[in-house]
Amino acid sequence: MHSFLQDIKLALRLLGKNPGFAAVAMLTLALGIGANTTIFSVVHSVLLKPLPYPGADRLVSISAASFPKFTQISEQTHTLENVAAYYSFGVSLATAREPEAIRGVHVSPEFFRVLGIPVARGRSFLPEEQQPGGPNVAILSDGFWHSHFAADRDILGKTLTLDGNSATVVGILPANFDFPFAFPEPEVWLPRVFEHPLLKPVQIHLGAGYLDVIGRLARGVTMAETQAELNTINERYRQEFSTFADANKDSLAVTPLEESLVAGLRLSLLVLLAAVGFVLLIACANVANLLLARATAREKEMALRKALGASRMRLVRQLLSESLLLSVLGGALGVGIAAALMPLLRSISPGTLPRVREARLDPAVLLFSLLLCALTAILFGLAPAVQAAKRQLHESLKEGVRGSSIGGGRGRLRALLVVVEMATALVLISGAGLLMESFAHLMRVNLGFSPQGVTTFPLTLPASRYAPAERQTEFYRQLLERVRAVPEVQSAGLVSFLPLSGGYRLSYFCFEGQVCRGLGKDPLVAFWQVTPGYFETMHTPLLRGRFFDEHDIARGALVVIVNETAARHYWPNESAIGKHIAGSRDLAEREVVGVVADVKFSTLNARSADQLWVPLEQMPYATMTLVVRSDASSEPLVNAIRGKIAEIDPTLAVSGILSMASVIRTSAAQPRMTAQFVAAFAAFALLLAAIGMYGVMAYSVSTRKQEMGIRMSLGANPRDILKPVVSQGMRLALAGLILGLLASLALTRLLGSLLFGVRAVDPLVFGGAALVLLTSALGACYLPARRATEVDPLVVLRFE
Repeated sequence: MHSFLQDIKLALRLLGKNPGFAAVAMLTLALGIGANTTIFSVVHSVLLKPLPYPGADRLVSISAASFPKFTQISEQTHTLENVAAYYSFGVSLATAREPEAIRGVHVSPEFFRVLGIPVARGRSFLPEEQQPGGPNVAILSDGFWHSHFAADRDILGKTLTLDGNSATVVGILPANFDFPFAFPEPEVWLPRVFEHPLLKPVQIHLGAGYLDVIGRLARGVTMAETQAELNTINERYRQEFSTFADANKDSLAVTPLEESLVAGLRLSLLVLLAAVGFVLLIACANVANLLLARATAREKEMALRKALGASRMRLVRQLLSESLLLSVLGGALGVGIAAALMPLLRSISPGTLPRVREARLDPAVLLFSLLLCALTAILFGLAPAVQAAKRQLHESLKEGVRGSSIGGGRGRLRALLVVVEMATALVLISGAGLLMESFAHLMRVNLGFSPQGVTTFPLTLPASRYAPAERQTEFYRQLLERVRAVPEVQSAGLVSFLPLSGGYRLSYFCFEGQVCRGLGKDPLVAFWQVTPGYFETMHTPLLRGRFFDEHDIARGALVVIVNETAARHYWPNESAIGKHIAGSRDLAEREVVGVVADVKFSTLNARSADQLWVPLEQMPYATMTLVVRSDASSEPLVNAIRGKIAEIDPTLAVSGILSMASVIRTSAAQPRMTAQFVAAFAAFALLLAAIGMYGVMAYSVSTRKQEMGIRMSLGANPRDILKPVVSQGMRLALAGLILGLLASLALTRLLGSLLFGVRAVDPLVFGGAALVLLTSALGACYLPARRATEVDPLVVLRFE
């Protein structure tokens, strides 16, 4: 230990004598280690850190189910200790100023017991509160309690007005409770999952699949045993409720609760972790090259220490101590960089990256950084240390400083490191190119509408005040009349679900020419209710027939509009106009009056599915989104629309107002994030690789000054000096290019599931990446070669 401390003290003195070298090496390592620490903190919080619930490893998610099916599961399961269901929804909170839209969650009786979370204040829901007609009560999140009631300790027993109904506060959840499975974050928790503000009781009891189900495995029970039991329950349900809408859907699937949250993110985060790992590898190669160059100046020191009795192991230990010190100092600076980036990371929307707000420099992340420091010290320090320890005094005197640095053992090692840097940079550039090209394809996809100039206003009419369907349609009719009267508004309409929001897919319709099998057995179709003016506002192309108009009312002829995919699917060789679609339950026929372009239903990269639109007045719905097209600036327009809504119902909360362009950006948030991060890391890797090439070529030129001076004195022109230097560097770049292309062909295939509209082996992307790499390498070679041509040969020869 004493000798180790002596090595560290000596290393500190030596680094202090070379502050420029120490600063460059530390900064290079700091950026590499900082990037790795930052991304690992995200991977740790999202993928590795257990969910913040007791016994989280026994929590499972069960595929969405109807209330009848959930009842069957809860009554018949033996492999689950507890099972619970929930659904989230928007609710209007009455305040002293104006109504506020907040997020609520209805939960079944066992919900908090399944998660193992007791309330912090008050109590949980009582059995009678979970019964039909039970008392209206609410449990608040800690954040909502603080933000809306200033943490009032007397809040229990007070009432809130939610959607026009009073609810008594009976409990407050713990401050550290988080439920990332519902987004936006829930603020109010309510009982009775068999009540839904948007579904009629008959829809709930006929099998509308709106519930998310979670459970806790009994001790000693495996996932496979639970899956087998759920398959049995599901089959029994099919036989007992064969007429229910969800009776013939796929079997119930059980997955770990944590997996249900991160399954779609795992590959993206691992790609980011691999990318920063490559950046760190290049940084280590750069620092190793710096150490190799520095070792030349220390050859006599090493030889003298050997002559005084130092063993090779003692020299290696000293040099590794210096490398470890560099790595630790760089790592400390890197952790500081990561800490500075944490607020930026936590600002990413949890809808894009769940649990990202939990990203911290906690002990696990700091341990990772410490291990990273040790690993990097070995990576960049071992080879230079061994090289230096092997040198002999007579070799140092014989070689001196003549010849090319690319010749000899140390020169070959430096060249190899540059080749590795170039190859690694090419892998990152190729991967970034594929992801960016994929994202570009994604953003150019045909949406089926034009988002420019469209603003969206989500609205939910409380069932307590708009129970008859006629009151809902009357409200929306008045709203459209008033909004269209606003001078800045070009057009306006209403839709039940915005494109790209998912919405409903129903097994509710059968098509003329097809055998109708009944409710729940007919094909799933994407389904919207819209008003006249919606398609015109969204600029959705009409391919055949007509749009809805003012004649398509409740008492008018039942009509429907289909998309091009549905028309081609069900009537491939004839016109869809005039065909009929029947409701699976009421068998009421609707005439197809129009065919429109395919509209993106859930995600930008999803394939087009069968889509139907019906007039709102013929199938009323309480929750709609107002879409308004206008060239006016957003703030005056939003204020004007808010005013029109308040004129009709001043208690109605309006929030979540977004431009349609923002909706699209949100839909593409995850691929954008992955592409941007990888592109940034690729740019940094390219910069480091170019610096590494520059360093090697500059050192090569410095060791060949005598040769170049002689050649220039004998009449060589600048081109004769430039050519061998540049060609020497470009040979290294070409070797790295070939190695990098081979590695890219193997590794970029792993990106296949993240790509859209581009192949994992795309010649244009690979060619562009190669061109970028060679161009940067050419610049890195040209600069030191150009400097060599500007040297006065007489000065060089006199100095030599």
